Amino acid sequence: MISTEPVTVVVRTGRAGQYADWQLDPEFPPSWHRQALCNAVDTAMFFPADDERPPQRQHRERTAKAICATCPVRQQCAVHAMAHRELHGVWGGLSEADRRRRLAHP
Repeated sequence: MISTEPVTVVVRTGRAGQYADWQLDPEFPPSWHRQALCNAVDTAMFFPADDERPPQRQHRERTAKAICATCPVRQQCAVHAMAHRELHGVWGGLSEADRRRRLAHP
């Protein structure tokens, strides 16, 4: 059985485009997630298929990023993905490669 009780997780926060400070996030799953535009879209748009080829990936990521661009919780989602080192998918308008670059060069 999955618990619905909040747990404390560590998140990295900062100004837009920066992830400079760590703080505790007492709520997981985060309440902002319910407001995310991706909730109304097939999750396959945000996560790669096992057999996805580069042209398919580019199209999927471009489409997902367009959805993220108008999402009211884009910043919270991006911070979450960076803090939790999400390995797969587009989060807050950032692809896996985007997140790796930002983590390598903070």
